[in-house]
Amino acid sequence: MNFVSARRDHRRLAMGSALITLAFVALLALAAQAQAATENIYWDNYKAAPQSLGFAGIDGSGGGPLNTAGATFDTPEGMAYDSVTNRLFVGTEVSGLGQILFVNLDGSGAGALNVGTAPLESPEGVAIDPATRMIYWVNTGTPDTIGFAKLDGSGGGQLNTTGAVIDNPYKLAIDPVAGRVYWANNENIGYANANNTGGGGTLDTTGAPTPENITGIVTDPAGGRVYWLDKDSITGRIGFANLAPGGGGGEIKLAGVAPFFSQPYGLAFDPSIGRFYWANYGQDEERAGAIGFANLTGGFGGISPATAPVNGPQDPVILKSPTGTGAPAVTRAKGSRSTLNCSTGSWAADYPGSFVYQAPRTFAYQWTRGGKAVKGATGAKYNAKSAGTYACVVTAVNQTGSAAQTSKGLNVKAAKLKLSTKKKANGKPGKVVSFKVKATNQGDVQSGNAKVCVKLPKSAKGELKAPKCKSLGKLKGQAKKSATLKIKVLPAAGGTYKAKFQVKGASGKAAKAKIIVG
Repeated sequence: MNFVSARRDHRRLAMGSALITLAFVALLALAAQAQAATENIYWDNYKAAPQSLGFAGIDGSGGGPLNTAGATFDTPEGMAYDSVTNRLFVGTEVSGLGQILFVNLDGSGAGALNVGTAPLESPEGVAIDPATRMIYWVNTGTPDTIGFAKLDGSGGGQLNTTGAVIDNPYKLAIDPVAGRVYWANNENIGYANANNTGGGGTLDTTGAPTPENITGIVTDPAGGRVYWLDKDSITGRIGFANLAPGGGGGEIKLAGVAPFFSQPYGLAFDPSIGRFYWANYGQDEERAGAIGFANLTGGFGGISPATAPVNGPQDPVILKSPTGTGAPAVTRAKGSRSTLNCSTGSWAADYPGSFVYQAPRTFAYQWTRGGKAVKGATGAKYNAKSAGTYACVVTAVNQTGSAAQTSKGLNVKAAKLKLSTKKKANGKPGKVVSFKVKATNQGDVQSGNAKVCVKLPKSAKGELKAPKCKSLGKLKGQAKKSATLKIKVLPAAGGTYKAKFQVKGASGKAAKAKIIVG
């Protein structure tokens, strides 16, 4: 076991469990008051033989062990999730050699990430930037370093930390907004640019309690803070500092949290509800209160996994089902008013800096007409065949569950052709009178095969001869098309005649004209 792991084990043995035992009855009651089971919590079991990974609902129900076949987990330290590959990544070492292992959450097993020439020496924490598709970890070697690699397995390297101190580093976290990596040293927090350009330094923690033994660190870019967990605080303590320069640190006082605070390792923070989670390594195999939590606004408690394996839990990671933040929208395709497109809507993003993940992995669609599902209409695009009010229901899905949002309805009008032509025309006996008739589809749906025909009054029989109907074909919504009809004026004609141009094969509005022969 590496130096840091051994040091940590020595300190772990120093904290007693009497106070914890006295609080377990209260823990069981409080666990039931934790968040509703719309999310799962994952952890690694450092003391298990063999070491393992487990998960349960956020209320402790369900879950179980993860399938880690294909990889050997030895001293797991640090865990992060990647929603693109649906994998948990864990820092471990095997026979003294460091590895970044992954576990497929579809149950298909595990493996090792190819990190190329990146240093791997007893990795003690991992963090993932989903935007750049990079994973970072701390190396407790000689010297201590920060490694990085591409999540596609195409290699990595050593992070440029010029300007920063790396002193026996442990956990680390990513700030994807500012593009920085933060790591916990013995008594301070270092940082460097995630894009390997250096820019290192030491976080200004003025106003915060001096770190004694940081065992968890997270960032909250929206809130502008870095939080860290101090294991050596018997009563429980989370320190914080501003991400922006200028200090402004402080402490989240966890008054009364001691019964739920037993040698905690790893920290997760859900900014959407202002809640911290940590794993109580000191609980060993005790299920009651294996995971502790506390709120920014006060209140605390524990999560007791009912059936999932627990033995020296560490490194909590939270996976939540999707949360909708904006309904999808239905729009018309360019050039076709009956072809409808549905956006995915907007959904709450991951919090990769604080190890809470909720972004959708896939989307499913269902179109409705008049509030009823349209059979077979399950794509992002739909070609409406009939009039009605159409909406789309988008269901976002991830590893934990699903959620749906419905768009506003969009009215699709039936096809209706309107004919127009000149109001009158002069003709001479024995000649031809021409009318250019324009057809406009005032609806949205494509019309059927339409024809335009002329109807002459009975009084014109033997005086005017109507031509055959002219085909207009199918007209898309709002489309226009013209046809020319030639009416023959017979030698016996004379006077004024009324002509009516009509649509056949589609719904339409006729046009009227006069033929003046003289």
